[in-house]
Amino acid sequence: MSKTKDLTRDDVLHIAQLANISLSDESVEMYRKQLSETISYVENLDELDTSQVEPTSHSTKASNIFFKDGAKNERLFSQKESTANAKNVKNGQFVVKRLM
Repeated sequence: MSKTKDLTRDDVLHIAQLANISLSDESVEMYRKQLSETISYVENLDELDTSQVEPTSHSTKASNIFFKDGAKNERLFSQKESTANAKNVKNGQFVVKRLM
């Protein structure tokens, strides 16, 4: 059972404004329902007993992944190899359209 109230139209419009996207009236209603369902689903996690679970900062036990001095990392591409198939390269770097 949901502990919080469903999102309102204003909530969805506020989220859309924060994300800098415009939504149609139909989209607002669709996202209102979907986001409310998602929040309700995530609230189910509150019911789990996690008292015996150790806090973690990583999902794997990998740590200190470094190469010994002098060891060669065979997995890396050289700059030339990594840009070989690129459409647009300048001075050995990828050229992309301006985003802003």
